[in-house]
Amino acid sequence: MKISWSALLLAGFCALAQGRITHIVIDRVESPTFGGREFGRVGRYEKLSGRAHGEVDPSDPLNAGITYIKEAPRNARGRVEYAVDVHIIRPVDMAKGNGTLLYDVVNRGARRAFEVVHLGANGGNDPSGAADAGDGFLLRQGYTLMVSGWQGDVPRSKDNIVADIPVATRGGRPITKTITAEFIVTKPAFTLPLGWDNGAVLRPHPPVESAMASARLIRRAHAHAPDELVPRGEWSFGKCEDGKTLEPSNLDVCLPAGFSTDAVYYLVYQARDPLVMGLAFASIRDVVSFLRYSDTEANPLVAHSGRAPQPNAIQRAIGFGRSQSGRVMKDLVNLGFNQDEAKRIVFDGVISMTGGARLTNVNSEFSMPGRFSTPLVGHYSDGDQFPFTYEVIRDPVSGRSGGVLARCRAQKACPKIMHWDSGTEPWTARNSLVVTDTLGKSDVTVPDNVRLYYFAGTQHVPAAQPRTLPICQNPSNTNPYKEGMRALLLEMQEWIRSGRTPPPSRFPSLDGKTLVPPLPQEAFGFPAIPERRYTGEANDLYVNDYGVQPPRHLAGKQYPVFVPKVDADGNELPGVRSVDLQVPLGTHTGWNLRRKEFMEDRSCYLEGSFI
Repeated sequence: MKISWSALLLAGFCALAQGRITHIVIDRVESPTFGGREFGRVGRYEKLSGRAHGEVDPSDPLNAGITYIKEAPRNARGRVEYAVDVHIIRPVDMAKGNGTLLYDVVNRGARRAFEVVHLGANGGNDPSGAADAGDGFLLRQGYTLMVSGWQGDVPRSKDNIVADIPVATRGGRPITKTITAEFIVTKPAFTLPLGWDNGAVLRPHPPVESAMASARLIRRAHAHAPDELVPRGEWSFGKCEDGKTLEPSNLDVCLPAGFSTDAVYYLVYQARDPLVMGLAFASIRDVVSFLRYSDTEANPLVAHSGRAPQPNAIQRAIGFGRSQSGRVMKDLVNLGFNQDEAKRIVFDGVISMTGGARLTNVNSEFSMPGRFSTPLVGHYSDGDQFPFTYEVIRDPVSGRSGGVLARCRAQKACPKIMHWDSGTEPWTARNSLVVTDTLGKSDVTVPDNVRLYYFAGTQHVPAAQPRTLPICQNPSNTNPYKEGMRALLLEMQEWIRSGRTPPPSRFPSLDGKTLVPPLPQEAFGFPAIPERRYTGEANDLYVNDYGVQPPRHLAGKQYPVFVPKVDADGNELPGVRSVDLQVPLGTHTGWNLRRKEFMEDRSCYLEGSFI
């Protein structure tokens, strides 16, 4: 079933004369979904899938900060267009819902809230069967759930939730820049795509053909090791799956000697055709604002499938994101996109989960949104520079002033924010900088509209079952945080609905003497465990010089990074401590180490340990 609201939508917006959503097509309606299963008093749910088309006004100050917005193609109205996939799961009877739209920021094209919040959920990007909803926690609460594409370099496939974002040009000619693509593999390979992203393959920035001969391939033993230049005659652009037969391709790299699992590779080349990736933030803002505020029949939450219109039951909105998605939500606030073009607040509440002190590089030149900094993987990726705190502070290291809330305060459009971190973020995402000044001397005030919660002794994504990854030394950490997360989600709902304040922040701090340096081991207090190693490697942070490729740290411009204090068993003391941590059967950490032949003893990506 395909339904278009374009005429209604354009008519509704002509009086406003501002760029917003201009065209919605719902091409699939499943009512009821989840096999007709009922979820308590809320009853049955239905699912709407389609595409939302929007346009932004480049002259509006809210959009002026979008990188390459002046170089983006414009339509006859002088606007910049985009289109995004939209999926909505809503109560069949919206009057039985809780009035809150929960926007789930997709992660590299995949929905996350179902998996993260529900127990036993299945179905991937298209949950439809009765069992796919798991215990139905969000549905029993009455939320209307929504996802939309935003990451323009995620390729279209059967399952991905994607966005169509234009390529920027300058005077009709390609924009070019020297950039770095990074490769780290867990299995030996002779050839890799330029869009390689920790196993996923995204849309790459294509090379400038005339400059391909001057490209450089650099190998390092780890992120801080000296460069080893791979001679130009030993590699080429192209595909060579067997290391011998070369197939022409400008979007792949062939190394007949093989990409080793024991090294980091950096390809430095002149690229072309950047996407106007910052439109991602405008698209999230505009789609959520429209679904929240429009009372017209153009809004599928008001009318669809030939049904008589009903009042828009959405009264408030929460933005929810984990990992990359959590950083997107935080950066949306940081960049001033929580106010729509009609000067209305978009999200009443924002939950930014497991992002630490990082933001994103979404609104950057030649953006690679999937990349982020860890001690080894993506260490020099941008998106991790000042500001780190929600409060506005002065940073003497970079010479800048700022804070995540600076712009929304000026707009009077700040949401209520919950920042949740796992035990991995102190080691990979420098989350101590969320609460300390940039010299590591004192704590920074946490604003009244912000709560910080730290799930002690957990890993980035808790392992559902005991396991040891092939590249890691230690078994993964199974200590859960789902129970605490669900309780805090209910607190967020009450905070934005009734104003009831949630529990005080539970986060490591200098004042509480629960933030300490990770080295030396004796001072940190981590016990000596037979046959287990402790290196104390945390993700160091400097002001970076992105004017050279690969980027480099600026000497003397380092930020202090602290980690949570531990007890005699090596279990963390501050934060929200689960039952598994209060009555432990072993040591739960947010870090793990890599095995031999995989850059031994270096940080094992986002994995924790249970020892």
